[in-house]
Amino acid sequence: MLFQFPLKKVWFALLLATYMIPPQVTMIPRYVLFFNLGILETVFSIIIPATFGQGIASAIFVLIFYQFYLMIPKALDEAAQIDGLGHWGFMREVAIPLVRPTLGALGLFSFLASWNQYLWPSLITTEDDMNTLQTGLRLLASSDLDKPNLIMAGTIIAAVPILIVLVVFQKQLVRGLTAGAVKG
Repeated sequence: MLFQFPLKKVWFALLLATYMIPPQVTMIPRYVLFFNLGILETVFSIIIPATFGQGIASAIFVLIFYQFYLMIPKALDEAAQIDGLGHWGFMREVAIPLVRPTLGALGLFSFLASWNQYLWPSLITTEDDMNTLQTGLRLLASSDLDKPNLIMAGTIIAAVPILIVLVVFQKQLVRGLTAGAVKG
Protein backbone atom coordinates (compact mmCIF):
# COMPACT_ATOMS: atom_id res chain seq x y z
CA MET A 1 0.00 0.00 0.00
CA LEU A 2 2.39 2.61 -1.23
CA PHE A 3 1.35 6.18 -1.67
CA GLN A 4 -0.12 6.86 -5.07
CA PHE A 5 0.36 10.38 -6.36
CA PRO A 6 0.88 12.10 -9.71
CA LEU A 7 4.34 11.87 -11.29
CA LYS A 8 5.45 9.31 -8.69
CA LYS A 9 7.83 7.61 -11.12
CA VAL A 10 9.34 10.94 -12.19
CA TRP A 11 10.02 11.96 -8.58
CA PHE A 12 11.49 8.54 -7.87
CA ALA A 13 13.79 8.82 -10.91
CA LEU A 14 14.91 12.30 -9.80
CA LEU A 15 15.65 10.97 -6.33
CA LEU A 16 17.72 8.14 -7.76
CA ALA A 17 19.52 10.60 -10.03
CA THR A 18 20.86 12.27 -6.90
CA TYR A 19 22.64 9.00 -6.12
CA MET A 20 24.82 9.60 -9.19
CA ILE A 21 26.15 12.87 -7.77
CA PRO A 22 29.36 12.21 -5.84
CA PRO A 23 29.38 13.70 -2.32
CA GLN A 24 32.60 15.57 -3.13
CA VAL A 25 30.68 17.73 -5.60
CA THR A 26 28.39 19.03 -2.86
CA MET A 27 31.14 19.79 -0.34
CA ILE A 28 31.85 23.38 -1.38
CA PRO A 29 28.16 24.44 -1.42
CA ARG A 30 27.67 22.64 1.92
CA TYR A 31 30.73 24.41 3.34
CA VAL A 32 29.41 27.80 2.18
CA LEU A 33 25.96 27.02 3.62
CA PHE A 34 27.37 26.04 7.00
CA PHE A 35 29.62 29.11 6.99
CA ASN A 36 26.64 31.37 6.29
CA LEU A 37 24.60 29.66 9.01
CA GLY A 38 27.45 30.13 11.47
CA ILE A 39 27.73 26.46 12.42
CA LEU A 40 31.02 25.68 10.69
CA GLU A 41 33.18 24.84 13.72
CA THR A 42 30.45 23.03 15.66
CA VAL A 43 29.52 19.42 16.22
CA PHE A 44 26.40 19.94 14.11
CA SER A 45 28.53 20.63 11.03
CA ILE A 46 29.91 17.11 11.36
CA ILE A 47 26.75 15.29 12.41
CA ILE A 48 24.21 16.73 9.96
CA PRO A 49 25.95 15.75 6.69
CA ALA A 50 26.92 12.33 8.03
CA THR A 51 23.35 11.59 9.09
CA PHE A 52 21.47 12.89 6.09
CA GLY A 53 24.06 12.76 3.32
CA GLN A 54 24.96 9.10 3.65
CA GLY A 55 22.52 7.97 6.25
CA ILE A 56 18.79 7.93 6.61
CA ALA A 57 18.01 10.35 3.79
CA SER A 58 20.29 8.98 1.10
CA ALA A 59 18.85 7.83 -2.20
CA ILE A 60 20.16 4.28 -1.86
CA PHE A 61 18.32 3.83 1.44
CA VAL A 62 15.10 5.10 -0.14
CA LEU A 63 15.60 2.66 -3.02
CA ILE A 64 16.13 -0.26 -0.64
CA PHE A 65 13.00 0.62 1.36
CA TYR A 66 10.98 1.11 -1.82
CA GLN A 67 12.00 -2.30 -3.12
CA PHE A 68 11.22 -3.89 0.23
CA TYR A 69 7.75 -2.35 0.35
CA LEU A 70 7.08 -3.59 -3.19
CA MET A 71 7.67 -7.13 -1.91
CA ILE A 72 4.87 -6.88 0.68
CA PRO A 73 2.01 -9.04 -0.63
CA LYS A 74 -1.14 -7.27 -1.73
CA ALA A 75 -3.10 -9.74 0.43
CA LEU A 76 -1.63 -8.16 3.59
CA ASP A 77 -2.81 -4.76 2.42
CA GLU A 78 -6.28 -6.07 1.67
CA ALA A 79 -6.48 -7.88 5.02
CA ALA A 80 -5.46 -4.70 6.83
CA GLN A 81 -8.16 -2.75 5.01
CA ILE A 82 -10.76 -5.39 5.93
CA ASP A 83 -9.64 -5.11 9.56
CA GLY A 84 -10.25 -1.38 9.40
CA LEU A 85 -6.66 -0.18 9.29
CA GLY A 86 -5.99 2.90 7.24
CA HIS A 87 -2.73 3.64 5.50
CA TRP A 88 -0.91 4.74 8.64
CA GLY A 89 -2.32 1.79 10.60
CA PHE A 90 -1.06 -0.56 7.90
CA MET A 91 2.37 1.04 8.08
CA ARG A 92 2.46 0.90 11.90
CA GLU A 93 0.96 -2.57 12.42
CA VAL A 94 2.14 -4.50 9.35
CA ALA A 95 4.82 -2.85 7.23
CA ILE A 96 7.20 -1.51 9.88
CA PRO A 97 7.40 -4.82 11.78
CA LEU A 98 8.22 -6.51 8.48
CA VAL A 99 10.87 -3.92 7.62
CA ARG A 100 12.58 -4.01 11.03
CA PRO A 101 15.52 -6.22 9.89
CA THR A 102 16.10 -3.91 6.94
CA LEU A 103 15.99 -0.91 9.27
CA GLY A 104 18.62 -2.57 11.44
CA ALA A 105 20.91 -3.34 8.51
CA LEU A 106 20.61 0.14 7.03
CA GLY A 107 21.12 1.71 10.46
CA LEU A 108 24.31 -0.31 10.79
CA PHE A 109 25.51 0.82 7.35
CA SER A 110 24.71 4.42 8.27
CA PHE A 111 26.68 4.09 11.51
CA LEU A 112 29.69 2.64 9.69
CA ALA A 113 29.63 5.36 7.04
CA SER A 114 29.39 8.07 9.70
CA TRP A 115 32.09 6.47 11.86
CA ASN A 116 34.56 6.34 8.99
CA GLN A 117 34.05 9.92 7.78
CA TYR A 118 37.37 11.49 6.95
CA LEU A 119 37.16 14.02 4.13
CA TRP A 120 34.33 16.25 5.42
CA PRO A 121 35.56 16.48 9.05
CA SER A 122 39.11 17.21 7.90
CA LEU A 123 37.75 19.98 5.66
CA ILE A 124 35.69 21.79 8.30
CA THR A 125 37.67 21.30 11.50
CA THR A 126 40.71 23.39 12.29
CA GLU A 127 40.73 23.06 16.06
CA ASP A 128 42.30 20.00 17.66
CA ASP A 129 39.39 19.43 20.04
CA MET A 130 36.96 19.15 17.08
CA ASN A 131 38.78 16.28 15.40
CA THR A 132 36.90 13.07 14.78
CA LEU A 133 38.52 9.72 15.35
CA GLN A 134 39.67 9.36 11.75
CA THR A 135 41.19 12.83 11.53
CA GLY A 136 42.76 12.29 14.95
CA LEU A 137 44.40 9.11 13.66
CA ARG A 138 45.80 11.10 10.75
CA LEU A 139 47.26 13.66 13.15
CA LEU A 140 48.66 10.88 15.32
CA ALA A 141 50.30 9.22 12.32
CA SER A 142 51.81 12.47 11.07
CA SER A 143 53.13 13.53 14.47
CA ASP A 144 54.60 10.24 15.73
CA LEU A 145 56.08 8.57 12.68
CA ASP A 146 58.79 6.92 14.74
CA LYS A 147 56.27 5.16 17.01
CA PRO A 148 54.30 2.66 14.90
CA ASN A 149 53.07 0.88 18.04
CA LEU A 150 51.24 4.06 19.11
CA ILE A 151 49.63 4.40 15.68
CA MET A 152 48.60 0.72 15.72
CA ALA A 153 47.08 1.10 19.20
CA GLY A 154 45.04 4.08 18.01
CA THR A 155 43.84 2.13 14.98
CA ILE A 156 42.77 -0.80 17.15
CA ILE A 157 40.96 1.52 19.54
CA ALA A 158 39.15 3.00 16.52
CA ALA A 159 38.16 -0.45 15.28
CA VAL A 160 36.86 -1.84 18.59
CA PRO A 161 33.48 0.03 18.57
CA ILE A 162 32.88 -1.10 15.00
CA LEU A 163 33.53 -4.72 15.94
CA ILE A 164 31.26 -4.45 18.99
CA VAL A 165 28.42 -3.00 16.92
CA LEU A 166 28.86 -5.69 14.25
CA VAL A 167 28.81 -8.48 16.82
CA VAL A 168 25.79 -7.09 18.65
CA PHE A 169 23.78 -6.45 15.48
CA GLN A 170 24.99 -9.42 13.46
CA LYS A 171 21.61 -11.18 13.53
CA GLN A 172 19.79 -8.02 12.35
CA LEU A 173 22.38 -7.51 9.62
CA VAL A 174 22.02 -11.03 8.26
CA ARG A 175 18.21 -10.83 8.40
CA GLY A 176 18.20 -7.45 6.69
CA LEU A 177 20.54 -8.53 3.93
CA THR A 178 18.74 -11.81 3.26
CA ALA A 179 15.17 -10.46 3.52
CA GLY A 180 13.43 -11.53 0.36
CA ALA A 181 16.44 -13.43 -0.94
CA VAL A 182 15.04 -16.89 -0.27
CA LYS A 183 12.31 -18.04 -2.59
CA GLY A 184 9.68 -20.37 -1.30
